[in-house]
Amino acid sequence: MITIATTPTGHRGATSPGTSLIVELRGELDLDGAASIEPTLTALARTGPAELRLDLGALAFCDTSGINLFLRLRHQCTRAHTPLVLTGVRSQPARVIRLVGLDRTIACRFVGPAAPRRGPIDPAVVRRARGGGGHPALMVPGPPTLFR
Repeated sequence: MITIATTPTGHRGATSPGTSLIVELRGELDLDGAASIEPTLTALARTGPAELRLDLGALAFCDTSGINLFLRLRHQCTRAHTPLVLTGVRSQPARVIRLVGLDRTIACRFVGPAAPRRGPIDPAVVRRARGGGGHPALMVPGPPTLFR
């Protein structure tokens, strides 16, 4: 089950254009949860807040339904000229967001010991470091990003 709570910032009401909104998501964002909160989030995005921040600090679980919801919401925010920011991103949702590369599409503020994402690996550098032979994908030092 997923629940949301909105907090307007500034001096205007929650649905006034120009007001920044913080929307706290709590619980598990799965297929049912995404379907239940999408109409509310879409309506909030269409009001044209100065910024729409989704606080994921209390979100325990997020699957691809949640990722797709964030992408659809980003589209609505773009149409309303509203920046979308995911804040308080931690634990399992942070791993999924990084795994699918959503942090390269939507601004994300990670919390906790999550290491910054490494950039793309240049195969030429890896070959030189290993003496010029072998498959580059097998020579990447360090643990996979998925387990960080």
